Amino acid sequence: RTSRGAMAESPMETAAPGETPPAAEPIPDDPSRVKGKELVVPICYGTCAYWLGKKADEYHSHKWTVYLRGAEHEDLSHCIEKVVFNLHPSFKEPVRVLEKPPYEVTETGWGEFEIGVTVHFASDAGEKPLELSAPLKLYLEDTEKGKAESKAAKKPVVKEKYEEIVFHEPREEFAKRIEGHKPKKAPETEITPVLGKRDDRDELLKIATARKVVAERIGVVKQQLDALS
Repeated sequence: RTSRGAMAESPMETAAPGETPPAAEPIPDDPSRVKGKELVVPICYGTCAYWLGKKADEYHSHKWTVYLRGAEHEDLSHCIEKVVFNLHPSFKEPVRVLEKPPYEVTETGWGEFEIGVTVHFASDAGEKPLELSAPLKLYLEDTEKGKAESKAAKKPVVKEKYEEIVFHEPREEFAKRIEGHKPKKAPETEITPVLGKRDDRDELLKIATARKVVAERIGVVKQQLDALS
């Protein structure tokens, strides 16, 4: 299995699409796998943080949620057995295990850190767990100006990654079950309206723009080489 994806930050910030490290490979030597077949399961994961305003203190300036969801807010329990979130060790019970959606953990705090996200797939998938990382972001920018702007905006700071989990040569029974599954919505939570639905048009526009820039730069370099020769 591999994963491919892009990252976006909002409001006001957007990161360019990019490749992500490959996930663990399927468990080898399994004759039940369908040769030449691929299954793709789109997911989004990340963090959503609110400044607490007048309720904020030195150690609890923000309320934040780390989450993993379907790209269209669909229930993923048909292919995911559980999601494990690994918080900073300073938190009480830093390892949180969620066996059904919504896959979310909400806490309060003052600092930013990397949150480990481990996705365990259904037992009939025959796949090793997928390791992800969700950087907790409390401010648009880690500067005094950025912090002031984040507080003044009174809007959540969302840092989200989009991934396509690709099951290469899945087990036959797993493939049949996933393909025959009728999608249903996951339970709504406080952050569901904030996250909205994923729209790939923005990502495609960024990719097209990046390709155009690269092509123009290649053209300039060729002209310079021609001039030298």
